[in-house]
Parts: sequence; structure tokens; C-alpha cells
Amino acid sequence: MKKNGIIIGALVLVGILVAGYFFLTKPLPPAPEDLASRKTVEDYFIEHMRISGVEAKTMASDGVMLRLSPSSTLQGVVSNLYYYGFIDDEVKFEKLLETTTDSTPGKEDSIKVGNNTIDVSSNYYLNYSMNDEKIVDTLLNKARFEPNFTQYNYLFMPGGK
Repeated sequence: MKKNGIIIGALVLVGILVAGYFFLTKPLPPAPEDLASRKTVEDYFIEHMRISGVEAKTMASDGVMLRLSPSSTLQGVVSNLYYYGFIDDEVKFEKLLETTTDSTPGKEDSIKVGNNTIDVSSNYYLNYSMNDEKIVDTLLNKARFEPNFTQYNYLFMPGGK
């Protein structure tokens, strides 16, 4: 009888430890102050292209082109997508990049994400109505190669579909 109590107690303790581990390692949603410090593409246009807020809003209303230079990195791409409000969970987004089907093989200098690739020296159409899955599909499968990439040194450019 005493032996059963010890076994049950040990199982309860292990269960609590496992539950605590999963609770503590689960990524937290962004805090309101984190969301407030993030920017939008309109902010990017105002800061980098030195245009008015009205002009920036108009330019971004049809979506934008995300431009990945030859020196772009996975961390840089994901961080910028988070910072400018396209995604809300960087870890979840990176996992999607690894697990989503990449139907277009990347060029030799592509960003590697597991077995998948994101082409650099390319443009990608994005807008704020796209969910994470749509953005991932765009990055993995819808690159538009830009032969004269250095013509503009911007991360985002106006450019609807």
C-alpha cells in the first residue's frame, strides 16, 4: 500500500514537471508594448523614402515588394517581417518555412531553411491581409528575380501585384 502511494506520488510529480516544462517553453504572444514598438511599411516608406504619411499609406495600400539582397539572412528576413507587422510569431514562422512544400528549387546562393530555399536578389509581393502560410508560400515559391538589384537599396518598395 505504501509502495503504491510512492509510485502515484512520483507519477504526479513527473506529470507536474512535464506540464511545467511545456508551459514554460511555449512562446508567449507579443506583449502590447512590443506590438506598440513595431512599425508598419508606411513607417518604413516615411523614414527611408522621406515621403508624407498620406503618400506612404497610398503607396502601401496595394501591397509592397519585399526585396532580398544577396546578403540577406534567414534571421534578418524573419525579424523584419515581424518588426514591420507581417507576422506575429517568429518561431512559428520559421517552423512553417521548414515544413511547407518548396516547389521551386532555389538558386545556389539562396537562404537555406531546412531542405527549403528562399531566393535572394529577388522581390516578393506581400500585403497585410496575407496569413503566415501565404507569406511562407510566397517566400518559398514566388520569387521574382531582380537582375539589377543594386539599383535601389531598400528593403520594401511600393508595388502592388
